[in-house]
Amino acid sequence: MEQVKERVEKVLEPKQLAARMGISPKRLRSILRAEHPREAEVKGKRWDIPTSLAKEVEKGYKEKKTKREKTQKAKIEKELKGEE
Repeated sequence: MEQVKERVEKVLEPKQLAARMGISPKRLRSILRAEHPREAEVKGKRWDIPTSLAKEVEKGYKEKKTKREKTQKAKIEKELKGEE
């Protein structure tokens, strides 16, 4: 008889992932709703975020944050040059 190993993926609550990301749970849920919508039958129920989704969300957030910071920096530099 073969033993089948079932891979059980760990899940996180929004406040756990939000704390890792340095944002509020409310902001995290907003990001999740926009970028990873859930099926109708689970809407309104608690979020259980698999670690694979957590990694994807963290990576996407960091990339957008970096892009936003670069854009803001360029805008400030442009404004400073205009003042000279």
